[in-house]
Amino acid sequence: MLLRALGAALCLTPLTATLAMADTNPDAVIGTWQTEVATVPTPDGGTAYQLMKTAFTEDQQEISVSVFADPQLEMQLFEYSSAGPWEPQGPAAGVAGAMAINLTNAYSLVTIFVDAPDLWAAIGLAQCPLVIGVAVDITDCVNGPPFTVTDCVDLDIVMVDQDGQRLRYGGGEVDRCVVRPTEVSTVEYFRTE
Repeated sequence: MLLRALGAALCLTPLTATLAMADTNPDAVIGTWQTEVATVPTPDGGTAYQLMKTAFTEDQQEISVSVFADPQLEMQLFEYSSAGPWEPQGPAAGVAGAMAINLTNAYSLVTIFVDAPDLWAAIGLAQCPLVIGVAVDITDCVNGPPFTVTDCVDLDIVMVDQDGQRLRYGGGEVDRCVVRPTEVSTVEYFRTE
């Protein structure tokens, strides 16, 4: 449902990391969070630069992924955004410090900023009516990775740690329509407000 980078399992260090972890609660996640710029491979073997943001209010969650052609983030290729209501479900089973959450997708939009039909086809958007500068709902036209658009309740987890400054979603390759992740992603979002 919501796009997020899925990382490998996070290996928690012994006692010091465990003691530094607090239980995540709904108030801890409210705010705006952003990743550092990450390099990502392009379908043609090149490199692109990705910046992800997520924001939580009391009842809504939004995530966006902006992809650029340059490390200065001046030439944007496209942006994906998705949002909808979220509900806390209490502590996440088996993941110390994390909170289980349910996410519902209200929309999944892509905005392109360059004319690159080969790139759009390579990332599963060839069937979408893309127009430069216009946000297009891809719910019914996306046909492959990296976008995952579903109409189920997304069973996820979220952890806020590092004195309330770092947020991570669930990690691992699981079908979130069926099962909740049992590990935290290595993708880190840092509080911006």
